[in-house]
Amino acid sequence: METETLKQSVINLNLDILKRKGIVAEEMEKLICKAPIKQNIKIGLIGIGFELHFDWAKAKKSYTEAIEQTKSVFNSQNQLLALDEPLQTKKELLKVLNKFNTEGMSGLIIYQASYISGDLALALGNWLSENKIPLLSWSHDEVTGGRLTANRLCGQNFLLNILNSLEIKYSWVLNAPKTKQLDTVLDKFIRVVSAKKRMQHSNMLMIGGMRVPGFYDCELNEISISKHFGLGVERVDIETIWKHGEKFKKEDINNIVQKLINSKKCKFHKVSDRELYLSIRFSLAIADYARQGEYLGVALKNWPELFDNYQIAGDGAGALVQDLGIPVADESDMGGLLTMITMNEVSNGNALPTLTDLSILNTDENKLGMWHCGGSATKLLRKGTSFEIRNHSILDNYDEDQSYGMLLEFLLEKGAITIAKYQYPHASSMLSFEGEIVDSPMRFRGAYGEVSPKNVKASAVVGTILSKGLDHHWIIGRGHIQEDLQEFNHWSDIENLDFIKATTTGRSIQKKLNY
Repeated sequence: METETLKQSVINLNLDILKRKGIVAEEMEKLICKAPIKQNIKIGLIGIGFELHFDWAKAKKSYTEAIEQTKSVFNSQNQLLALDEPLQTKKELLKVLNKFNTEGMSGLIIYQASYISGDLALALGNWLSENKIPLLSWSHDEVTGGRLTANRLCGQNFLLNILNSLEIKYSWVLNAPKTKQLDTVLDKFIRVVSAKKRMQHSNMLMIGGMRVPGFYDCELNEISISKHFGLGVERVDIETIWKHGEKFKKEDINNIVQKLINSKKCKFHKVSDRELYLSIRFSLAIADYARQGEYLGVALKNWPELFDNYQIAGDGAGALVQDLGIPVADESDMGGLLTMITMNEVSNGNALPTLTDLSILNTDENKLGMWHCGGSATKLLRKGTSFEIRNHSILDNYDEDQSYGMLLEFLLEKGAITIAKYQYPHASSMLSFEGEIVDSPMRFRGAYGEVSPKNVKASAVVGTILSKGLDHHWIIGRGHIQEDLQEFNHWSDIENLDFIKATTTGRSIQKKLNY
């Protein structure tokens, strides 16, 4: 039986932001090629049990309910592969596994309809050692009173002992049917499996070819990226993208400029007409080129060539591209882009990731100030506030007459967020934590949000980053998705780094440089 379903994901993100449109997104969408259609990802569901000793009618009934519950968390890009009844024998299991594998199964859910025979568990383990497919083992409680009719927990215990002894990876859940908690686990597993499959053999794009000068932690090992993410890295020079922008008509570009500077949410602009025009054209060129090449995201080398040879700052152009759902990492940060792509894929495009620096530690109020120059999607503009179109504030520090635009400066929207980063040099480890962007004034010009961390002290975050010598860019994604990222990391052989105790002083802790 093959089934398609249709309900919305149960991921808990900031729905208000998801309904927003970028300031000029509609106008840009009319001029660039359409977004690629997402790949349909197939998930296998197999029930296992043992009729000889347990109530088979009840096992079949609970398996049917398991199918319905799994379908309920699918979205339109998923397809379920499942049989009508649970399996009992090694022979049956191997036949179905091979069939589902031929049909393109990317993830497997094993439902414990009852206790099982050992040779069936061993066959599953051996098959998974040959076929690297993420596995979720699912069991739940019993009907109590009278005879033990399924013995599911013991069966799951038996199964996972055998799989672990064979060094087979798995995730597991022991939760009652028709509960929100179970929906959350199933939804997370399906989204993560889908993300991994879509990323496999896809590419990210480095515009500018390499990292910005001296930012050593922005250039990562491509072999390691391929090993852990299945992603390729393609590189293109800025001039190619610049010339790609010449296909767009002057009047169309000027219409977008006028829409941007005359937006009711724009309270100030001080960028020359030439730089506005070229910045909008550059944003169209990036978005169109990325869509044509089906790149999952873009790392943009936004200095020094854009300053020196083209006399613009690229941050605002990157911001407008992100409003179209294409992640853009400033300063050609490969680890930043990997984090943005992963957040984007595991959340089905809902995390709206943006790149920041960690710029303030407020130990008294347990807050962190996250800032960057002005390259965040305008969807992230805080409700009730406005944005400014400016020249680059860091260039202004030196000489305003030699500064370039355009950048979009505003307060980032409040609400639940996750901060994370795959680390230099191999992207084989990640530090992540959850929190909330809370009310604050604009501490500096740029894009800014003040974060109250959840379940970890702000000084523990800073202490960990400084003691372990971690990367200097951090990605903010909307919603609490740390568990989703850690599930992804589990299946990608990526280490989740631990925090040290809260401190404002310390000594180095050597990070692992192997992968």
